[in-house]
This record gives sequence, C-alpha cells and structure tokens, in this order.
Amino acid sequence: MERDMVFVPKTRDDRAKASSWSTHDMHELLEEAPIYTAGFLIGQQLFGWPMYLLKNVTGHNNHSKQKEGKGEGKTNGDNYVNHFLPASPLYEKKDEHLILLSDLGLLLMGAALYYVGSTCGFQSLLVWYLIPYLWVNHWLVAITYLQHTDPSLPHYSGATWTFARGAAATIDREFGFIGRTLMHGIVETHVLHHYISTIPFYHADEATEAIKPVMGRHYRSDTKNGSIGFLQSLYKSARWCQWVEPNEGAEGEGKDVHFFRNRNGNGVAPARAPVKSQ
Repeated sequence: MERDMVFVPKTRDDRAKASSWSTHDMHELLEEAPIYTAGFLIGQQLFGWPMYLLKNVTGHNNHSKQKEGKGEGKTNGDNYVNHFLPASPLYEKKDEHLILLSDLGLLLMGAALYYVGSTCGFQSLLVWYLIPYLWVNHWLVAITYLQHTDPSLPHYSGATWTFARGAAATIDREFGFIGRTLMHGIVETHVLHHYISTIPFYHADEATEAIKPVMGRHYRSDTKNGSIGFLQSLYKSARWCQWVEPNEGAEGEGKDVHFFRNRNGNGVAPARAPVKSQ
C-alpha cells in the first residue's frame, strides 16, 4: 500500500477526501449510476497513461521515504513528481542522466512528429500516430489495471507486507490469441512474473503450471469467457473495486490486510461508517 508503483488502491477515507465527501456521506450515497462507471473507464483508458507519467496518478504518494531525501515535501499532482524530471523522487540520483537521455529522445520524436504534421497534415498525423498511440495506451492501461485490480486480491500495509504476500497479490487472466501470441502471455502468466521475472515468455506457461500446486489457494486466475471475459472484467473491476479497507471486526494482523469494497452493493458490504455527530 505504501510503496507500490501503480494502481495503488485508495483507502475509504482517501477516496472520500478526493471526492470532497465525508466518509459518512459517501457511505450513505445511493448506488452509482453505471454511466458513471463507463465515464470513469473511458477517462482511464484514454488518459490514464499520460496522467501517470505527468502526475504519478495511481502511484504511491509516500515520497518522503525516498532514501536520498528527494521526496521531502513532494506529493503526487505537483510539478515535481513526474516521470520526465530527473530530480523527481521516483528516481535515484544514479539514474538521473538516463532520464535526461530519455527526455532528449522524446524531444527528437516530438520534432519528427511536428515535421510529419507540418508536411503531411494533421489528419495524416492523427491516422498514422495519434490514434495508434491511444490504442496502445488503452491496452497498456487495461492490462496493468486488471493484473492488479480484482475483488479477490488483498492489499497489505507495511506492517504485514512480505515479498511472498505482495507477489501473490495479482491475478492471471485469459486473452486468447491476442494475449498468448501477440502479447506473449503477459496477461495469462503475470502471477509467475511477480515471483520470477527472469523466466522467458516461452517457458512461462510451463512454469505457471509448476507454481500452482505450490501456491495452492493463493494462486488466483479468472479465465471465464476468454477474451470477452477479459473485457468484461474491466467493467466489473471498476464497479467492485472502489477502495480498500480491512474486514469489519478484523483484529491483530488482519487490521493491516485490506480488501476492495464498493458502494454499489457488490460483494462483501463495506464496514459500517461511523455515525455523524450532531
């Protein structure tokens, strides 16, 4: 919860603050309209990747823990936490020159795109680059979102996190020919990737079968309906996975293990909100 890099879920209070609602008001609100969920998904799929790069949206916001002190006073959404600034707390000082080289490459690419737009027209640039860019953006965000967002996945605070627990907090899905051939199994074997990222993709299916009996009930997959099910999971996760909180009445270590909840009436009901003082 404190140090993950992308699609870090909000707690109930964080979601309420971001929406300018009190926790109690949020609990009392009626079911969100499905059109709201559809609008959320359209915005995420179109702009999620650029906003992550520019504002670290969905990334962790504990930059004060950056070991070199680069994150003091910096938060997501300001102009200092982004993926283009060498001084960003997202990077260690030893990597700053690599960020400068990356920025140089982006400037050169921007110049090339400007040239194409100037000589061939914006319509050609739109067809040849901008629309394909948004298409790639959609798949990048969808795959990453669904690898780390599912009603069955736990999330751990720093007090309970271990490598084995954190690595298991992901899910394999099925995307048919596209996933297994064009994307080399990135959707179907992501649990394995969390544990052993050096195994090449052409051994990933075999290795996934090998870890299943070892992981037992901690291995998670959702392969229902294949490629269509993958797309359906986008909507389901957006409806079911709105914030995380411990199970109601949890004690001891359980208070630091969080699960997705929502105010749409799906799955386990949220914990009862504290009563407003009059």
